[in-house]
Amino acid sequence: RESIELIEVKHPVLVERQRLRPGSGGAGRRRGSPGAEIVYGPRCDPVTLVIASDSQVNPPQGVLGGGDGEAGAHYRIRADGTPEKMPGITRFDIEQGEKARFLNAAGGGYGDPFEREPERVLGDVLRGFETLERARDAYGVVLSGSIDDEDLAVDEAATRALRAARSAA
Repeated sequence: RESIELIEVKHPVLVERQRLRPGSGGAGRRRGSPGAEIVYGPRCDPVTLVIASDSQVNPPQGVLGGGDGEAGAHYRIRADGTPEKMPGITRFDIEQGEKARFLNAAGGGYGDPFEREPERVLGDVLRGFETLERARDAYGVVLSGSIDDEDLAVDEAATRALRAARSAA
C-alpha cells in the first residue's frame, strides 16, 4: 500500500483524511477488522473516478454469535458540503471544491462478544479499533480512567457484574 504522500505525488489529488472507523467491525470473541475512511479531492483539475465496491447492500456477516461489520459506502461531497451516495459500481467526476468519501466495509465478528477477554477490549479501545461505548455496550467491559490521562483500565468487578447481569437477562 502506498503512502498518502506518494499518492499525492503520482495523482492530481489531495487527501484530506485517512483513518480507521472505530467501532465499525463486528463485535465478537474475535472482533471483525474495522473499516477505513478516506476523503480526497482534486488538486486543481476535475478527476474521474471509476468504482466497483462490494459489501454496500449486504454488510459482512458475523459468525457464531458475532456481530455484523458495517457496510461500505462511497459518496460524492458537493462543493456546498452536501453528500450524494453513489451506487456500488459507478463512474463520476469530481470538480474543484468537491470531494470523494469512501467507507470500506468492516469485517464481521466471530463468536460471543462477551467471551472476548477484557484486556483485549481495552487494547482495541487504546488502538482506536473500538470505542468506549462499544466496550461497554457490545462487549460488557467497563473501563475506568481516561485515554487522555493514560490511565484507562479494565474495572474487573464492574465488568463481571455487567456481564453476569446481561447473561441473566
